Amino acid sequence: MSRPARSTGAALGAAAAALLLYALPAPAQTYDAVPRPAFEVVSVKPTEGQPRNSGFRRAAGGVLNATNVTVRFLIEYAYDVRDDQISGGPAWLDSERYEVLAKPPSGEDANLIRLRTQSLLADRFHVVLHRETKELPVLVLTVAKNGPKGLREATAGETDYVSNGHHLDCQRVSMAVFAKGFLARQTGRSVTDKTGIAGNFDFTLDWAPDDGPPGTSAGSVAVIAPYPPLFLALQEQLGLKLEQQNGPVEILVIDRAEKPAEN
Repeated sequence: MSRPARSTGAALGAAAAALLLYALPAPAQTYDAVPRPAFEVVSVKPTEGQPRNSGFRRAAGGVLNATNVTVRFLIEYAYDVRDDQISGGPAWLDSERYEVLAKPPSGEDANLIRLRTQSLLADRFHVVLHRETKELPVLVLTVAKNGPKGLREATAGETDYVSNGHHLDCQRVSMAVFAKGFLARQTGRSVTDKTGIAGNFDFTLDWAPDDGPPGTSAGSVAVIAPYPPLFLALQEQLGLKLEQQNGPVEILVIDRAEKPAEN
C-alpha cells in the first residue's frame, strides 16, 4: 500500500473532487455489522488551542497518531476513499477536529491499521454507514500512442510515492497504485488502470497544477515553468494518458455519527 505524500502528513486530503452521476443501486451493506480487528488502547480528544497543521504523524507498528483531523478525514483513511465518495452525516464531521492516538495489541499485524480505524470510528464516534454504487464520469489510465517511457523496473521493497504539489517521486509503484492512489487524488476522479503494464516501477513526474481535466470548465493553469499540466505531462514524460469514460464508483453513505464521549 502506498504511503501518502510526506508533505501533507498522510496526503489523504491531497487533491480530491468530482466523481459520478446517475445511481446504479447496489444492496446496502452496513459496515459496522462486519467483524474487524480493533486497537487495544485508544485516546480521542478534541483539538484545543490555535489551528495548526493536520494529518498523521509517523508512527511504527500500526499505531494511528492523527493530529487536528476531522472525522471525515478518518473515514477517508479507514475506508481508502476520497472526500467526494462520502455522502451524508452531520455537519460537524467536517468542522470538529480531534487528536487521535491508537495502539494495536502487541505483536499483532501492523498492516490492519485501516480496519482498526474502522473499528475506532464505530466504537468512539458510533459511525454507521453503508455503500451504494453510482455510475458517473471516471478516468481511465491507458498507454499513449508511442508507448510507455520513463518507467524503470524496480527491485523488491516498499512501495512509496512522495509529492510536493508539482513533483512526484515514485519508488516501486505499480500502475494500479499510481492510478488509484496518486492520479485519483490529483484529479478528484476515480481512475482505473487499463495500461496492461505489470510490475512495479521507479519514476518521476513534473507538472504544473491545473483546475481540471481537458473538456471541463477548468480555471487557470498555475505557471511552473517549464512544466505542462498533469494530463499533458503524463503523455510527454511517461507515455501514458487519461481518458474520460462512465463507470461505477462506490459511495459511502453515513447513516449515523455521534461526537465521542470524554476519554
